[in-house]
Amino acid sequence: MISSLARAEALDWQTVKASRQKKDALFDLAARIAILAEKSRASGAEALAKAAEAERRRALKAGLDVIVAGGDAEELARALSKAPDDDSPGSILEARLVRSGLRGLLAGEHPYALMRRMTAHLGPEYFDKAGAWILSRVKRRRPGPDSLVVPGELPDVVRGLALDPRSLERALRAAGREIAAASLAGCPQESMELAKPLYGRIGGAVLEDDAAFLRSRLSGDDIAQAQAAFLEIARGLEERGELEMASEDELEPDPAFVAELTKAVMSLDDELVRAAFRSSDGKSLAAAMQGMEPRAHDRILAALPKKDVNRILDAIDDAAPLRRKTIVEAGAKLASLLLAAAERSGAAPAKKGPAPKRGAADVAVEAKALRARLERIRDWDAVKE
Repeated sequence: MISSLARAEALDWQTVKASRQKKDALFDLAARIAILAEKSRASGAEALAKAAEAERRRALKAGLDVIVAGGDAEELARALSKAPDDDSPGSILEARLVRSGLRGLLAGEHPYALMRRMTAHLGPEYFDKAGAWILSRVKRRRPGPDSLVVPGELPDVVRGLALDPRSLERALRAAGREIAAASLAGCPQESMELAKPLYGRIGGAVLEDDAAFLRSRLSGDDIAQAQAAFLEIARGLEERGELEMASEDELEPDPAFVAELTKAVMSLDDELVRAAFRSSDGKSLAAAMQGMEPRAHDRILAALPKKDVNRILDAIDDAAPLRRKTIVEAGAKLASLLLAAAERSGAAPAKKGPAPKRGAADVAVEAKALRARLERIRDWDAVKE
């Protein structure tokens, strides 16, 4: 029995040469089935019943009737096997696509997963086309950020795991998509943004859509139970040494370091900011900027040309949360660059502005104080030890 089923599955993926016109039509059919799956998530069997009543394709109609009636996979297979078919390449491809889509629909799979699986029968070109179709739908109906639904420690745990993306990915995979989506349904959007990239563009869209769907279906207690299950799985993995959960003091930068670095940046001359930041890569700057107050961000961006601003903003958008030690290291590197830039220019690293006139002695004192501050930042770990 098992071997015969395996052979039947293998036959579904043997190459069939159908015309491009037929494949285009089947792509549209796959999209229609995926959209029907979306509607059924919202309104249940009612949407499927209406579609079955109006459907002209016999195999698709027969399969939908089975699903509406609450049939199982065996009943679906029998109904599809009775549907008339012929041996033309186009008919064979259509039967495979419909069978694949209805199996997933019966199993409650996500509509985007169905679309990917169905179009895989049509070849790589249509599989990629399905990806573009999915992303266009995601862009049109992208959910906005939601407030925290279930207060708890999971957002902090997700943020801590994201310090090492491999740890967060391991925990998400171990929990499974259903628990992961239900858990994230009760978290702020920040948690979702940290988890999505680990699934890829399509998988991340599926995860976010599942979380939004479950948020509207599950009670607060249900989501809290899912979060408790996720935490138990993550802690079990930590006990076995398969991942490392960050301690609380690693989740936030050192307040003293943030204050010192912010003061230094606010005192910088525009020319010095441009000289130092142009020579740095965006990733390093984004890391250092996690160790500054927002007013220091504004100071930096205001001094830079638009192309550099865009480069840094893109790096900030792509940056994951960092450990306290990593932020200090990035800030220390930035302080070294500022000191080197000041030395090359021969200028005092003091901010220009419409301040009252100061004597040469005052300027020298300010420059010396700023240099001392940058040196403390550069040597922060050694000083703290």
